[in-house]
Amino acid sequence: MKVKDPVIGGAAESLSGRDKGRLYIIVAAEGERLSLADGKYRKLSNPKHKNSKHVRLMPFFFPEIVKRAGEGKDANSEIRAALKRLKTGGENNI
Repeated sequence: MKVKDPVIGGAAESLSGRDKGRLYIIVAAEGERLSLADGKYRKLSNPKHKNSKHVRLMPFFFPEIVKRAGEGKDANSEIRAALKRLKTGGENNI
Protein backbone atom coordinates (compact mmCIF):
# COMPACT_ATOMS: atom_id res chain seq x y z
CA MET A 1 0.00 0.00 0.00
CA LYS A 2 1.39 3.37 -0.99
CA VAL A 3 0.40 6.54 0.85
CA LYS A 4 0.12 9.60 -1.37
CA ASP A 5 -1.15 12.31 0.96
CA PRO A 6 0.16 13.05 4.45
CA VAL A 7 -2.26 12.20 7.24
CA ILE A 8 -1.94 13.49 10.77
CA GLY A 9 -0.93 10.51 12.88
CA GLY A 10 0.79 8.77 9.97
CA ALA A 11 4.35 7.52 10.05
CA ALA A 12 7.05 9.03 7.86
CA GLU A 13 10.75 8.44 7.21
CA SER A 14 13.16 11.28 6.52
CA LEU A 15 14.86 10.99 3.13
CA SER A 16 17.24 13.94 3.31
CA GLY A 17 19.15 16.05 5.78
CA ARG A 18 21.17 15.02 8.78
CA ASP A 19 18.15 13.13 10.13
CA LYS A 20 18.04 10.87 7.04
CA GLY A 21 16.51 7.48 7.85
CA ARG A 22 14.86 8.61 11.10
CA LEU A 23 11.21 7.72 11.67
CA TYR A 24 8.65 10.31 12.70
CA ILE A 25 4.92 10.70 13.29
CA ILE A 26 3.15 13.51 11.45
CA VAL A 27 1.63 15.87 14.03
CA ALA A 28 0.54 18.66 11.68
CA ALA A 29 0.40 19.36 7.95
CA GLU A 30 0.13 22.74 6.28
CA GLY A 31 0.39 22.62 2.51
CA GLU A 32 3.74 21.09 1.59
CA ARG A 33 5.16 21.57 5.11
CA LEU A 34 4.88 18.80 7.69
CA SER A 35 5.49 18.96 11.42
CA LEU A 36 7.13 15.75 12.59
CA ALA A 37 7.83 14.38 16.07
CA ASP A 38 9.81 11.34 17.20
CA GLY A 39 9.29 11.77 20.95
CA LYS A 40 13.01 11.84 21.73
CA TYR A 41 14.96 14.38 19.70
CA ARG A 42 11.89 16.16 18.34
CA LYS A 43 9.11 16.26 20.90
CA LEU A 44 5.53 17.39 20.43
CA SER A 45 6.37 20.76 21.95
CA ASN A 46 9.09 21.39 19.32
CA PRO A 47 8.36 19.36 16.18
CA LYS A 48 10.64 19.17 13.12
CA HIS A 49 9.32 21.10 10.13
CA LYS A 50 10.10 19.41 6.83
CA ASN A 51 9.04 19.69 3.22
CA SER A 52 6.81 16.76 2.22
CA LYS A 53 9.14 16.04 -0.72
CA HIS A 54 11.86 15.12 1.76
CA VAL A 55 9.93 12.38 3.56
CA ARG A 56 8.61 8.97 2.59
CA LEU A 57 5.09 8.40 3.84
CA MET A 58 4.56 4.98 5.37
CA PRO A 59 1.28 3.00 5.54
CA PHE A 60 1.15 3.01 9.35
CA PHE A 61 -1.16 5.27 11.33
CA PHE A 62 -1.33 6.22 15.01
CA PRO A 63 -4.36 8.54 15.35
CA GLU A 64 -4.80 7.71 19.05
CA ILE A 65 -1.42 9.27 19.86
CA VAL A 66 -2.24 12.54 18.09
CA LYS A 67 -5.70 12.59 19.71
CA ARG A 68 -4.09 12.17 23.14
CA ALA A 69 -1.62 14.98 22.38
CA GLY A 70 -4.51 17.19 21.29
CA GLU A 71 -6.07 16.70 24.71
CA GLY A 72 -2.97 18.26 26.23
CA LYS A 73 -1.45 15.04 27.51
CA ASP A 74 2.23 14.22 27.10
CA ALA A 75 2.40 11.58 24.38
CA ASN A 76 6.17 11.62 23.69
CA SER A 77 6.70 8.25 25.38
CA GLU A 78 3.86 6.75 23.32
CA ILE A 79 5.42 8.13 20.11
CA ARG A 80 8.78 6.58 21.02
CA ALA A 81 7.14 3.21 21.78
CA ALA A 82 5.10 3.21 18.54
CA LEU A 83 8.12 4.09 16.38
CA LYS A 84 10.23 1.45 18.16
CA ARG A 85 7.59 -1.21 17.39
CA LEU A 86 7.47 -0.01 13.80
CA LYS A 87 11.25 -0.12 13.42
CA THR A 88 11.74 -3.56 14.99
CA GLY A 89 8.78 -5.50 13.70
CA GLY A 90 6.85 -3.59 11.11
CA GLU A 91 3.12 -4.07 11.04
CA ASN A 92 3.19 -7.39 12.92
CA ASN A 93 3.84 -5.62 16.24
CA ILE A 94 1.42 -2.74 15.75
